[in-house]
Amino acid sequence: MEYENIKKYLGEEWLNEQKQFIEDKKWVKVEPKDKISNKPVFYILGKIDEIIKRFENIEGFSKWVLEAKNTNTFEDFLFELMVLEDLLLKSDSIVLKPINPVNNKSPEALIKRGEYSFYIEMKKLRDLPNSISNKADSLFKKAREKFSGSQGILFIGTFDFFEYPEGNETILSEFNLLKRLIQLRFERGYGSSTLAFILVNFVIKTTPNFEKTGLEKKYYIINKPSEKGGKPLRFFEDILEVDSFTYL
Repeated sequence: MEYENIKKYLGEEWLNEQKQFIEDKKWVKVEPKDKISNKPVFYILGKIDEIIKRFENIEGFSKWVLEAKNTNTFEDFLFELMVLEDLLLKSDSIVLKPINPVNNKSPEALIKRGEYSFYIEMKKLRDLPNSISNKADSLFKKAREKFSGSQGILFIGTFDFFEYPEGNETILSEFNLLKRLIQLRFERGYGSSTLAFILVNFVIKTTPNFEKTGLEKKYYIINKPSEKGGKPLRFFEDILEVDSFTYL
């Protein structure tokens, strides 16, 4: 595959860096690495190329490209782009990298769907935080800064909160602790401008011979309590096109 859209917008140097990242098997988290095929990840790189084409005429795309060029981590880029794709499929309109007039901060996107208009922001968690409580506080702070004067949803990449012994998915205890700490802060009135936190996990599915590959997207929604201004659960189903919803 030539990855023409990646070359066009992000540049051949960026593409070559990602290819090297894949060839070096830096994405592999199990041993022995030499037994793991790179085909599934090159499939994902191809998906990224396809999605970029769909975004090129969207308002704010040029600003998004400038920031994306500085995103050297493959997983970060994949996470952000895949979430944006899921929102694009059902939104009436989307603006990339808008400016929040209240504080001049720039969330990832402004989404409009029916009567609703809201910002979105993403944050991929690198490894497991040393302090889950501090991480929960920092997530509320990030949401407050980005969504001030309006409303928004913070998507949190939690790939490292899952393990796959013998191919079976296991949710680590840190995931459940983060979920509970966010819920407690919502119950205490934190996050007035935050509609929800959505914990995200992507799982690459492939056949034993690596001839067929797919990406399963799993969204775990921590909804603000309705008495605190939270939206009905149907709201999230109407704005997101994903494989799996779990309401926490």
